[in-house]
Amino acid sequence: MQVETMADVMEWTRGAHANMARCLEHCSKASEHERVKMLLDYLVQHEKTLERVLDLSQQDASRQALNTWCYDYFDKAPVKPHEQCSDDFRDKTANEIITEVLAMHEKMIDLYRYMASRAEVPSTRALMESLLELEEHEAMRLARDTGRMADL
Repeated sequence: MQVETMADVMEWTRGAHANMARCLEHCSKASEHERVKMLLDYLVQHEKTLERVLDLSQQDASRQALNTWCYDYFDKAPVKPHEQCSDDFRDKTANEIITEVLAMHEKMIDLYRYMASRAEVPSTRALMESLLELEEHEAMRLARDTGRMADL
């Protein structure tokens, strides 16, 4: 996928959450460890929810913001559109899984932070700041909820 506009950025991040959900779901079905399976199932729901929220956000965003060009980030940043599920979560520990999923969220936070800092159009900046806030809060919620799971 060629990422050139803010609409493409939103489509890419929505797709990244969908891809992560599919990968986690596949690994959950194959896992023999009940605790890992429970964590993966929770993460699948979390990623699917983010996918839906991003889809709705894109539908509600202004056309001006969505049509803003932004291809320079993907030329410089270490984020590759449509990263594949190359890791096998079913054989990882709960902490390894959480670390990897939070790292993916951190990439998106960095993306949104960069895009917000570079946005010259107020509607585009507002959109990126809104998505940045969403991703930050969801990463915090994910860390909190998975920490609670560890206490069980």
